[in-house]
Amino acid sequence: SLEISTLLGNPEAHRANKRFIHSDLNREFSHEKLKNTDNTEECEQMTPDDVECMLGSEGLPLTVEALRAKEVNSILGPKFGQEHPSTDLVVDLHSTTTNMGTTIIIPETDVAMARAAAYVLHECGGELGEVRILMHSIPKREHRPNLSSAARHGFTIEVGPVPQGVLRHDAVEKTQMALKALFEFLQKSNEDHDSIMAELAKIYPNGKVPCYRSALAKIPGQMSGKITWPSDDENPNFPKWMVHQSLQDRDFSKIKKGDPLFLDLGGKIIPYDGSHGEEVHLIFVNEGGYYYQSSGTGIGVAVASEYDLTTARLPPRNEEL
Repeated sequence: SLEISTLLGNPEAHRANKRFIHSDLNREFSHEKLKNTDNTEECEQMTPDDVECMLGSEGLPLTVEALRAKEVNSILGPKFGQEHPSTDLVVDLHSTTTNMGTTIIIPETDVAMARAAAYVLHECGGELGEVRILMHSIPKREHRPNLSSAARHGFTIEVGPVPQGVLRHDAVEKTQMALKALFEFLQKSNEDHDSIMAELAKIYPNGKVPCYRSALAKIPGQMSGKITWPSDDENPNFPKWMVHQSLQDRDFSKIKKGDPLFLDLGGKIIPYDGSHGEEVHLIFVNEGGYYYQSSGTGIGVAVASEYDLTTARLPPRNEEL
């Protein structure tokens, strides 16, 4: 009952074996950026060599990723306007350089995706199998800048650690396992919705699904909050401080106010200042993609929580686990 097709998000970056050519594609789907030009036919024929000649409505050159975002939006969307998106669901497959295991990322209040994530979590072994759900509190897709927001629903499967530009057999298998479980849930839901709901009710008898809630973004255009590091004086895409060794490869571990967080090049320890709470979980620790300004620099922050299987809502922030 599923009609499935594949789309390579950033073909130019794929050919160059880079994360991106000019900017992070997953930050190009805001209303402001998508409306920057209406030259869709020209966009489809652009190459990286032509990018400096293509100007948006603000008179600024459009990047390869800005042009590709418009192409993708025309295929999957449109995200904005009177028409409904042509695509029901985008499953965004990601790798991360960090030790995040298999992380399912979904938005709050999307009931269909929350139930799908709950099924995938169970089928793939839960936290003991290094599988977790990360829910972000940006319910309306119009407010999200990522690629999957072009469709009615978005579901991200993030697997790591994987160095950028490298294939890892184990990471591919973990991705396939999560994808298989997702498709299985969708198929069962289409065939016998009541039956799959009864199955979920047995797995989660209290109606609550364990997850992590990402911190609220403090910088416009970002998906979630981060603890930022200062950038090098001569290179905005390289940190001035190192992540403290006690945190390396320990994604989802707790950090308390006063614990070591960064180390400057002189050997001085910079502690966590409690800016996101007295005690939080760190995610995407020393993520290679977060060295770039266009992606938002720093370390991700989350708190342990749970969401309601019926409403896909998280508890108020002062009632977290």
